[in-house]
Amino acid sequence: MNYKVAVVIPTLNEEKFIARCLDSVISQSYPFEDMDVMVVDGGSKDRTKNIVEEYKRKYQNIRFLNNPGRIQSIAFNIGVKSSDAPYIVRLDAHATYNKVYIERCIKNFSANAEILGCSPELVGNVGGVCSIRPQHSGLVAESSAILNQSRFGIGGAAFRVGAPAGFVDTVPFGCFPRKIINEIGGMREDLPRGEDNEFNSRIRKSGYKIYLDPEIVCTYFSRDTLKANMKQMYANGESIGHLFYVDRESIGLRHLVPLLFVAGIICGVLLSFVWLPFFFALLAGLCLYFACDLLASVMAAKEHGWKYLLPLFIMFFCVHISYGWGTIVGMFTGRKLTR
Repeated sequence: MNYKVAVVIPTLNEEKFIARCLDSVISQSYPFEDMDVMVVDGGSKDRTKNIVEEYKRKYQNIRFLNNPGRIQSIAFNIGVKSSDAPYIVRLDAHATYNKVYIERCIKNFSANAEILGCSPELVGNVGGVCSIRPQHSGLVAESSAILNQSRFGIGGAAFRVGAPAGFVDTVPFGCFPRKIINEIGGMREDLPRGEDNEFNSRIRKSGYKIYLDPEIVCTYFSRDTLKANMKQMYANGESIGHLFYVDRESIGLRHLVPLLFVAGIICGVLLSFVWLPFFFALLAGLCLYFACDLLASVMAAKEHGWKYLLPLFIMFFCVHISYGWGTIVGMFTGRKLTR
């Protein structure tokens, strides 16, 4: 069958989320029968495969593909090679998608040039905004969702904090024309994370633009424990360290702030043994950080509820340390990577 859109969903142990994800794809305003839906699995040990098999029995255009390489970039490339559809939408199993998600993605590739601000032929990726929700009720889980949409907590990416329609440096879970993937190549398979940053950077350097449409909305379910958040942020930070060797232009200032913070603490501690004034400089820097942390926590708690004040104050610090330390480690583990 000649499908019009390939939907690629990488998975690894997503039994809690894959059904919700697939339900949101099935209920899209874009004709479901025109979609080639591929769940590309990296060897799940839970019931992910069984759940997808149940959907396969109901819908002939849902497929389950194996991803021996396990990582998401390889899953994306497998999906691209396994379908002939002219558009590829890369979705995340950890999220759901509003009804017009795919319809709006496709429409923007043929929108009026005056609306887009450029010829539609120059649009290389279309995506939207990401609304963060907790997996379940609970103080830490709810605080995690708040943190992941805070400028202080996670940076100022347009898709996280909201922005008007226009061109941006990146969008999550985007839609790509096949002709552009054929031109610039697929995602790098030597990047376990950060592959989307590098891929979007390559799109921009090839002369194409990335378009954010705020009517395209995904709901992402954040990690529900402090440990899970720190693990995720460490991995994200490590990917930034890898990108130093692959594509430094894909790294923004918001990615470097945690690195500078952690490096400053380490240098301050070591230099304090050499010259005492460095200790007072370190102390002053930490006081400034914690003042900002407290201010951000108060502002968030004022909006969402005062019960979140202490958890956010602690979590902000922990995820910043995790991200920054991950970046430092990534700068060592990524030395074998090449541009």
